[in-house]
Amino acid sequence: MKRVISFALGNIWRWGESKNRADLIQYAKNLGVDGVEITFSSKEELYNFKLSEEDLNWLKSLKYVTIHAPFKLKRKSKDKQEIIKQCDIILKLYQQVNAKDVIIHPLDLPSPEILAKYPFKVSTENLVKKRNVTITKLEKIFQEYPNIGLCLDVAHAYLWSKDETQKLIDAFSERITQFHLSGTYRKKDHQSLRIVTKKFLSSIEPIKKLNVPIVIEEEIFAKDLNYLKEEVEYIKQMFK
Repeated sequence: MKRVISFALGNIWRWGESKNRADLIQYAKNLGVDGVEITFSSKEELYNFKLSEEDLNWLKSLKYVTIHAPFKLKRKSKDKQEIIKQCDIILKLYQQVNAKDVIIHPLDLPSPEILAKYPFKVSTENLVKKRNVTITKLEKIFQEYPNIGLCLDVAHAYLWSKDETQKLIDAFSERITQFHLSGTYRKKDHQSLRIVTKKFLSSIEPIKKLNVPIVIEEEIFAKDLNYLKEEVEYIKQMFK
């Protein structure tokens, strides 16, 4: 089965020219990807997001659209009502684009009572070491939220250890819904896969055994569409 390759709009957040992050979709259309992850770093980005009819139809044509909820969905909310407001907007967008998953960081998961009211699929994500979300903590989260999946971020994992990706797969293989793919270089995550060490490449070999979608999640600084196309093509070749 062909591997699904998706592209997170957060890769090119620096390229945006308006408060409406939907303007980044124009670049994703040139990449020949199977999907898009609509990335919201903040509640303000979520509130300002407006799709044109053309972009809506394009997203609906893709195999795998996902939504990354605001990074501090809960911590930056004034109260319970604002958490619900954000979830309501996410649900509407989820239904509009026929999304497959909503990624919510483990420290910002709404209460099980709130999430139970929403029909969207939810996955949480392993974080960098300083966030201290250990495998044991993830196990407790999955006990509290038995229906959510795991988005395994390989760059975050490598900042714990070269074996962390394998450990996460061993612990949660049945829950893994997608991989966030980027490199770790000089202790920074979300780097190009073209500059990483052989040791890092060895650490992500285990993900090739699970045929779940790959979501490219790098940080692209220069506004260069040709470079972006080359980066995506390089990753596609890795998973042929």
